[in-house]
Amino acid sequence: MTDFWLTDEEMDKEIEANRLACQRFDNFDPDEDGWSEIWEGVFAILTEHMEEVREVFELDPRKSALFSDYPDLLWAACDPQQPIIYSPVFREFGMPVFDGGPAMTTLRFDPWTGKPLPRSVRDAFFEEAEKILGRDVGVLDEELDTLPPVYQSEAWWIEKGL
Repeated sequence: MTDFWLTDEEMDKEIEANRLACQRFDNFDPDEDGWSEIWEGVFAILTEHMEEVREVFELDPRKSALFSDYPDLLWAACDPQQPIIYSPVFREFGMPVFDGGPAMTTLRFDPWTGKPLPRSVRDAFFEEAEKILGRDVGVLDEELDTLPPVYQSEAWWIEKGL
């Protein structure tokens, strides 16, 4: 087997859990009762992942500094019916992992054009945040909300020339 972050036994368990999850909906008729609950749940997850673009761009992709280079990708990131996430603060694009949390699979290339995406500025963001706050911080640290407004959008990395 290849060198992977799961052991073969853990992988077998995950594969079986995924099979069972898929089997639950094998014979599901979208016209049956319950479809609206499923759709609303999926839609709720997608809109939760869109919180940053809703706040920073008001769902208008033209407000992003990257729009001229990645218009279709940013359009998708601002459309709650498409599973594309954009974090303006970290300059990261991804697809949601439906685990109930904020996890996403990071995209390295624009799926519409194949162009490489700009590198993430996540590490640089945390270096800046730690300088400002005077201590180590993590992605779920509520004190990040107290950073100056420039750090809540693309503005900080644009100003720094990153």
